[in-house]
Amino acid sequence: MASPLIAILLAAGEGTRMNSKTPKVLHQVAGQPMIDYVLENAEVLGPAKVYAVVGSGADLVKAHLGKRAVPVVQKQRLGTGHAVAQVIPFLKGFKGNVLILCADACLIRPQTVQALRQFHLLQGGAVTLLTARVEEPFGYGRILRGPEGEVLRIVEEKDATEEERRVNEINAGVYLFKAPALVEALKRLKPNNAKGEYYLTDTIHDLLGRGEKIHALMVPDRTEVLGINDRQQLTHAHKTLHARRIEELQREGVTFLNPMTVEIGAMVSIGRDSVIDGNVKLSGKTTLGEGCRIESGSVIHSSVIGKDVVIRSSRIMECEMKDGCDAGPFAHVRGGSVLAKGVHVGTNTELKNANIGPGSKVGHFSYVGDAVLGKNVNVGAGCVFANFDGKNKHTSHIGNDVFLGSNSTLVAPVRIGAGAVVGAGAVVTKDVPAGTKVAGVPARPMKKKGRPLSPSK
Repeated sequence: MASPLIAILLAAGEGTRMNSKTPKVLHQVAGQPMIDYVLENAEVLGPAKVYAVVGSGADLVKAHLGKRAVPVVQKQRLGTGHAVAQVIPFLKGFKGNVLILCADACLIRPQTVQALRQFHLLQGGAVTLLTARVEEPFGYGRILRGPEGEVLRIVEEKDATEEERRVNEINAGVYLFKAPALVEALKRLKPNNAKGEYYLTDTIHDLLGRGEKIHALMVPDRTEVLGINDRQQLTHAHKTLHARRIEELQREGVTFLNPMTVEIGAMVSIGRDSVIDGNVKLSGKTTLGEGCRIESGSVIHSSVIGKDVVIRSSRIMECEMKDGCDAGPFAHVRGGSVLAKGVHVGTNTELKNANIGPGSKVGHFSYVGDAVLGKNVNVGAGCVFANFDGKNKHTSHIGNDVFLGSNSTLVAPVRIGAGAVVGAGAVVTKDVPAGTKVAGVPARPMKKKGRPLSPSK
């Protein structure tokens, strides 16, 4: 059984180079705030508690964290060591391990954090830290090693000598401490640096001086350890996470015709044999079934898409489309609409809060809002469901096998019975019984010869 664990997220930084009102750790990367990736990395180890040290924008960060982490406020930003020290009162009597993560380290994979714990438990040292070799180490703390490869200390860029700055092994800012060793080292910490701050990295030198063993696990993929301090690095992280996600999906049997132009959110799943064109964005909690075709220009957000669905340059927002549906080009399906099996949505058509029965067809240039349609309904081109009376929205109900002619208008709320026919250009203001044919403005029942009855009759 693994040793008990507590996780600490360092989320108090101001992120001044982001030049934003939003706290840095809440900036979106590939569809979710960067701190969420770090939370997931902590949670994968099953910690007894997660503490988040907050400072700049504390109220916003606390609100976002909810119950996933206990916030601890760092009133003065005096360095990473000072930040971790704010959690010491909560570690009283704890004998397990403490995982420390920077809340902007969103590129680190969960597998890497799991490997770090396994390595730490196997080696049995006081501290295990994550490192990587990078081509351009400027700005990062350097790992200084002894003649046998042992870790001697970590030196920050601003405190390093010219020779030390040439070292290309950097500190990733991820640590696993034995809790008692961490607590004692923090008590002894001094601000012996150019900025007068308390560096967590100085605890490494302190523990080595007391004969403790320090180990380092090097990450083979250096992109994992790259931090985010400005908008350019934010964009790079965004691209990196998308590229990883697309590679995963390709291995699972999904085809991307132009992957460099596709955005795939962290919570998106796609069935095998689906084909995704270029310039497509899939975000939120979106699920695509097998064999789908998503054509260029499509945007799908938090929607459930069945098997063999074709979406042509359209927007699908918080909706459900069952197997065999198709939409577009330039359709807009939104507002919790549900499309049953085999529904067709035409060019430049909009659906809002519409429940469409199996096999029904909604022609191009139509608007169907706040409506329930049965099976095999035909909505002709240019039909409008006038669902808003200026104050309230109303729902219309359309029975099975109804035919709505082109350019007809339904003034909600109305009910049209099964098998009814509404002539082209009609304006329906009253319920239509099943099997009835209506036409005209306003729509009236038709004689057998096809003429509308006069108002007097």
